[in-house]
Amino acid sequence: MIEDRYLANVNYFSRYCKADDDRFEIQEKINNLKILLLGLGGGGSNILTLLAGLGPKMIRMVDYDRVEASNLGRQLLYREADIGEKKTVVAKRAINEMNSNINVETVDKKIIDVNDVVELTEGIDIIVCAIDEPPFLIHRIVNEAIVKVGLPCVFGASQVSRGRVYTVIPQKTGCFDCMNLNFSKNDPKFVEQFVGFRNIQFAPPSIAYGPGIFQLTASIVDELIRVVTRYAEPKSLGTQYEINYEDGNSFTHKTWPRFESECPTCGKGDVSQWEIFQYYQEKK
Repeated sequence: MIEDRYLANVNYFSRYCKADDDRFEIQEKINNLKILLLGLGGGGSNILTLLAGLGPKMIRMVDYDRVEASNLGRQLLYREADIGEKKTVVAKRAINEMNSNINVETVDKKIIDVNDVVELTEGIDIIVCAIDEPPFLIHRIVNEAIVKVGLPCVFGASQVSRGRVYTVIPQKTGCFDCMNLNFSKNDPKFVEQFVGFRNIQFAPPSIAYGPGIFQLTASIVDELIRVVTRYAEPKSLGTQYEINYEDGNSFTHKTWPRFESECPTCGKGDVSQWEIFQYYQEKK
């Protein structure tokens, strides 16, 4: 029996149903969903709020940080009174108040390596990666973990005036390392720029605008629901879906292929054959 709180969702999803379809089926799939949410910062905290309205069965959320005053401009899950508290503690309390039907699990942990992620995936249906540190490397760590366990993951990243969403489904789409291979093959300056960031110890500042982050996180959550329910076709399978915060336009980049014979993570490739991965290896 679908609760009243979800009936607006049901009515929305009904637009995508055929006459003889069960109009409650999509919401029921969501209500049985078990999600691993990595990160409770600018992206993750707002993703969590949207998920509370959709009502998945369980959310296992992971973060190690505390609420700071500088978070409050865009991480609207948190309040002034929460400053200094662990984000996992505050987030669990907030979600329990929003939707007590959700089983909320918290893990106070910093993701350092692949095993850190693998250990969190038991019983999970899909993963959302909303971590941005260490820059570049963290997506490769999560990517390797999801390939190992065979779980789909929706990744999100914000770059000042633009946000990007991409989804990896192991063995079905190209993975994050396939994307690196694709850029290495097709962009002569890709590795050079990457190494340049490394050599100057590039660390992007926190540049974030709340309304822009909301655009990105809404797209991430919608993409997760598309991947799980197929109420509509996903927009980011093995490709980057980009949102321009300034003019409101969005578009999908060209899909990158799965390099089964060359990718060292989802295929049979040799990591030592690609300069870009030598850069990553140093970071590990």
